[in-house]
Amino acid sequence: MTKPAQFDGYTVYARLLPGVLSALPLFILWFFLARETHWKDLLDYVLGLKFAGAISLSAAFLYFYSQFIRITSKHFERKYFTDRRGFPTTYLMLYSDKTFSADYKNKFRERVKRILKLEPLAEDEEAAQGREAINRLNEAFNHIRLKVGSGKLVLQHNIWYGFARNLIGGAIFASIFCVADIVLGYFVFRDSMLVIVSGVLLVVYVAILAFHKPILFQNGEAYARQLISEFMATTRVGAKD
Repeated sequence: MTKPAQFDGYTVYARLLPGVLSALPLFILWFFLARETHWKDLLDYVLGLKFAGAISLSAAFLYFYSQFIRITSKHFERKYFTDRRGFPTTYLMLYSDKTFSADYKNKFRERVKRILKLEPLAEDEEAAQGREAINRLNEAFNHIRLKVGSGKLVLQHNIWYGFARNLIGGAIFASIFCVADIVLGYFVFRDSMLVIVSGVLLVVYVAILAFHKPILFQNGEAYARQLISEFMATTRVGAKD
């Protein structure tokens, strides 16, 4: 018998949970619609639809909606990271960044050369070849992620970053859903509770969008610092090729 698919912690907390939270306005609208007798039978039927004998329509929607907002969220990652100085793991190790000392960056490069057999640029070379320095660090961190794996706290920080990034992307659509709920609640259903609840949620989602940049940077840099620290500290890194 085929075992049901299981989701790992990252998928549940960094992808599906932001999808659920950003779909709250839809769930709320669904709840208010279900209170209307002439809508209830239709909603029960839709919720009862299943695919492949086991997957409900609502579960399928949530899964694909979570994937959709993940794709949308990548826009912010490209805007602030990959299209500029690279992901935090990369720019924190550039000599032009002052987060870590030059001595620490030198030791990091020595470790990369010894364990990964790669050649990050030295400080004087980086100043003359900025883009090449970024590319080489990107390549190094692709290997470092594989070497460190889940680490001690790396996975947890990666989940936090993924959750924050995807929630930011989901907040865009959630805000639109809230506006639609407010309009429907005020003009169609004449339900003040729907308007109030949707209005409160709209404030929350707009706040997330207003502070999306510091939220993204804080979580992205926290993950990067943890990955770098564990790569530098653990003696098991490099045990397997």
